[in-house]
Order: sequence, then C-alpha cells, then structure tokens
Amino acid sequence: MSTTTARTGRSYTLARTFPWVMGKIGDFVLWLGPYNAPQLIILGVGVFALIKTFAWWWPVLGPIPLGALGFAVWAARASRIGGRMPLWVAYGLLQRALQPASGRIAGRTARPAGAHALTGSFLIEHTAPGPVRPSSRSARPTAHTTRPSTSRTASGPLPTPLQQLLHTRREESPR
Repeated sequence: MSTTTARTGRSYTLARTFPWVMGKIGDFVLWLGPYNAPQLIILGVGVFALIKTFAWWWPVLGPIPLGALGFAVWAARASRIGGRMPLWVAYGLLQRALQPASGRIAGRTARPAGAHALTGSFLIEHTAPGPVRPSSRSARPTAHTTRPSTSRTASGPLPTPLQQLLHTRREESPR
C-alpha cells in the first residue's frame, strides 16, 4: 500500500507578513486603532508641526488643520505605491539618491577607467581610377553554377583575392 502525505498550502496576508501595527499600549486601547508605521509617522510629524506653528494657524484657520491631520492619518491606513509600503519606497529612493553615479561592482564604488592616449598611424594611397570590372560570380547561384574545385592542381593551390590583386598591380606598375 502506498501512503500519501497531505500537502498543506499556506497563504499569508499582508498583515501576517508584516504584523507591525499598534492597537494597544499596555491595557490602553488606541482610539480608532490599530495604526501602522506610516500612520504613526504622519501623526507624529503632523502634531509636531501643528504645535510649533500653533500661533500662526489657530487665529486664521481654527480647527481645520486638526481635521486635515486626522484625514491624512486615516488616508495612510492602507497606502501602497506599486504594491509596496511607502516607507520602503522612501527607503529605496534614499538609497538611489546616495548611490554613486558610476554604480557599484561587488559592493564597491565603480571607478571609471582613466583616459588613455590612442596612438597609431594609417596610410592613404591615391589610386588612379580604372575601369570597373564586373564580378565573375553572380549574386544568386543558379542551377548551372558549379562549385569551384578545391583540389590541388599541378601548379599548387588557387591564389587568394589579395594575391591576385598584388599580381595585377605588379604587372601594371611601370619599372
């Protein structure tokens, strides 16, 4: 008899994968909680800014900035940017900003190679224009085309195109 083991499949939600939320501090339950990290950061920065600028905004706007802060904290409850949490997006942007312009190789800053002087020479020869000789080979092979013989003849192997060119120049040049 064959025994089969039961397979178990697990699917973790985002709350199980990242369980960092605050709903209780000791025995005290936070109002409208639980709160995640982006909400707590927005709340902390917002309260700090409102306390420091209280003398400016209270006479002009009244309680409107408090409501705006509450809405911003509420709006950040399930915020995602391309499926990622905003803190990780900010962390990635910070890393990209601090990355060296030339990149990294094996964890070290890649330095561009120094400048090297290129040396060399070339020769331009003036050749007299001559008649254009048509190519002996056609562009497309036809049924009547035969393959060149690769066997050695009594006089040796066939000359290469460069050898043929040099031989032609030797014959044309006046001595």
